[in-house]
Amino acid sequence: MSLLFDMRAFPLLAFIIPLAVRAIPEVLMGPFVVGFDTLGYYVPNTLTWLNDGVNFWNFLATAPLFYILLMGITSIGVPIVIALKVMAPLLLGLLGVAVYFYANKTLSWSPRKSLLVALFATLYFVALRVSWDMLRSELGLIFLFTALIFLEKDEGSSFRNGFLLSLGMFSVVLAHQLVAVIMFFIVLVTLVRLYFDRKMGDLGRVVVCSVPAGFMFLLVVYANYVVSSQFSVISGFPAQGSDGFMALFGFASYSGLVVDTLGFLVFCYLPLLPLVVLGARKFRGNLHLKAWVVWLFVALLLVIVSPNASFLVFPYRWTLLLAYPLAFFAAEAFAGFRLNLYKLGVGLMLATFSLGFMFLPNSLAFPYYEAFPLYVPTSMLQNTLALSDCQDTVNALQWIENSVDGGARLLVHDAFYGWASLTIDGDQLIPYGYENPETVAQELMENVSESPLYLIWWVNGSGWHGQPNVSSAFGEVYESGKIAVYAYNSGVYHDDSDSVYLRNISP
Repeated sequence: MSLLFDMRAFPLLAFIIPLAVRAIPEVLMGPFVVGFDTLGYYVPNTLTWLNDGVNFWNFLATAPLFYILLMGITSIGVPIVIALKVMAPLLLGLLGVAVYFYANKTLSWSPRKSLLVALFATLYFVALRVSWDMLRSELGLIFLFTALIFLEKDEGSSFRNGFLLSLGMFSVVLAHQLVAVIMFFIVLVTLVRLYFDRKMGDLGRVVVCSVPAGFMFLLVVYANYVVSSQFSVISGFPAQGSDGFMALFGFASYSGLVVDTLGFLVFCYLPLLPLVVLGARKFRGNLHLKAWVVWLFVALLLVIVSPNASFLVFPYRWTLLLAYPLAFFAAEAFAGFRLNLYKLGVGLMLATFSLGFMFLPNSLAFPYYEAFPLYVPTSMLQNTLALSDCQDTVNALQWIENSVDGGARLLVHDAFYGWASLTIDGDQLIPYGYENPETVAQELMENVSESPLYLIWWVNGSGWHGQPNVSSAFGEVYESGKIAVYAYNSGVYHDDSDSVYLRNISP
């Protein structure tokens, strides 16, 4: 009975530990949700689509499974911020379980070793960064590991296993495009292996099971082509071709792109490298994980060989997804240590990286996390803003709602779009992405609207996203902490005696 209990405890721990760890930042953030994409894209997209509807091709282009779940939960009355604060830890817990059962069922690892790799794959700081806001990717990874279990089953000729394999692959495509590309490469390698092993029956089964997922993937790609002016092919979010957005990731030279790509790869896995090297020598697993690693290095090599390859996918996204196969190599090495002292030292080192990422605010972040802030935040305790700016943003938006004429329009950067969507009527919002707000305001005033225009941004000298200051064309009319509201071309608002001018300096 005790042994049976222990066997059941390991998969439960693979779920509970990642869930509890990911819940910590959500608790520390209080009423504010964690993650840039979470607030910058999931919130406004979901609210807009629920209120105004969405074109079928635009919806399909996003690989919309996560949105379907989020919209369903929100439509029954659950506040969207609460839904996201619960879903994020839950997804990481489910990913831990998926990794556990893949290791246990497919690699025939012991329950203890399977739990170990589940913890590596969810709690290493790179995996935590993915869980920070890449919830669609996590959902895709859950279905990917599930599909790979059925892909490897010996009794795969049964209808049940074939159906579950096909359903898992189909779900991956609906969840995330990048994860789907990884899956198709693994399937391709599997088909080649089956061909050379002369297992034509299994080869035919895998081909048949892949057809629905392949057809859906083509539909998603076509949907991206249809809406390519609005969405990027892979991310499903506003097109990456805009000057402002690309400027954030712009490189002065081709060599700069190469150095950045390789430097970020080293940054992510240098702490794990000794374990990965030792584990790769001992690893005797199937082809799935090896194919996964090969594809990701091929994708990064393509970016290095041709800078045009980064047009569809920023290379840092491939680099982040490398954390999951490398977790198996690291677990293989860690489990092989004979001295507990080695395990304790390695465990403390990796735990320090993860705990620092979870607990320390931006102002006290480890210097290590300042190397690539565009790809990995210096702390999990932020969304599109630092935690210290969240309440001030709420104050500013409430001031706009209460004090600004209903006919006015608010210019919102991606960093503030989700915040504004939670407070202000969508018809009043003008999302300008990463463009120049002054240019957008000029075009609106000249061609479209004569309504008063406002802008929400940081106070001058404190701005993020490469925009520390606001153009002189905007005059500050409200301030709370480091967050301010500006009026476009309206100098009268600067008179302190004017009732429109309010200032609230947070202590």
